Formats: sequence, structure tokens, C-alpha cells
Amino acid sequence: MTAPKLSLRPLLVTALALSVIATSGCSWVRSKWGNEATYQGSRQNQPLEVPPGLDMPSTAGAVVIPDAPAGGPVPTAVPSADAAPAPTSVAGIDSFVLADSAASSWRRIGIALDKIEGVSVANRAQLLNSYEVSYKGVSMLLRAEDLGGQTRVVALGQDGQPIRSGVATELLAILKARLG
Repeated sequence: MTAPKLSLRPLLVTALALSVIATSGCSWVRSKWGNEATYQGSRQNQPLEVPPGLDMPSTAGAVVIPDAPAGGPVPTAVPSADAAPAPTSVAGIDSFVLADSAASSWRRIGIALDKIEGVSVANRAQLLNSYEVSYKGVSMLLRAEDLGGQTRVVALGQDGQPIRSGVATELLAILKARLG
């Protein structure tokens, strides 16, 4: 008769079962004896809160509406059809008014700009009634603004504000002389 062989299989199964119980037992033991981690109840783990007023960007001073003159709107002179054409050596102006619709004025301004020597038109935006032009090395935006049957032509700088001096006013004077 031969001696029975010792099998390692039951030993391996027992060792595996003990390791599973030992690794999962930590949370079981901790919950039974109340050994919760003290950091879980600390104040630092509360969700972040945005202070009131900081959830939107500040709009203070974003749109500044200028004060109106005391006497109401200032009338702008519109050249009449029988007036003599303006001389080409007109001093610089900051804007002028055409007795025409904005769409028609935009088209007329484009034709006039193409005929002025030294003017290069970079972009034409009919929906905005504007032209991005460069004249004597200065870039500007010429815009035709609707005034209810009339159109005001103004030159805007890179900051979006009207240009009231320099090369832009010279170009506006030339445009006014050409468009009448």
C-alpha cells in the first residue's frame, strides 16, 4: 500500500480566501469600531462657493452714453442739390451727412474710395455699412450710419471711437468733396 499524496490545492484555496478576507476586512473593521478618518468631516472639504457679484464680469463703464446738448439734437447741415460742389482743398472734418439711404451711401462711398489715390480698401462689410481702409499708412474703419433717410459717414479708430483729427479727417473731407 502506498501513502496518499498531499494536495496543495486546498492549501492554496485557503490562503486565497484568507487574503481576500484580510484586505476587505479593513473597511468592515473600521466601520464597526468607529475609526472614521477625521479629515472627512473637516471644513476644508466643503464645495467651493463663488462670492456674490463674482459670477458675472463687471459691466460698469462698459457703455457710456454721452450727455445730450441742452437744446436737443444738433442739426447737421445737408448739402442741397443746387449747392455748388465743395472745393477739393477742404479742411479735415470728423464726419459728414449724405442725403441718401445707408445702403446707397455705402455703395457710393465704395466707388469714391476706389477713385481716391493712396486709399487701399482691405475689407468691405455691406451688412455693417463699413469699409476697412488704409490711407497714408493709417488704418481706419469708415462707417455709414443710418439717420432715418440720411446717412452719417464717420471714421472710427481701432478702439471703435470716432477719429477727430489727423489723416482720417483729411480722408473724410476728400470723400465729402467727391460725394457732394
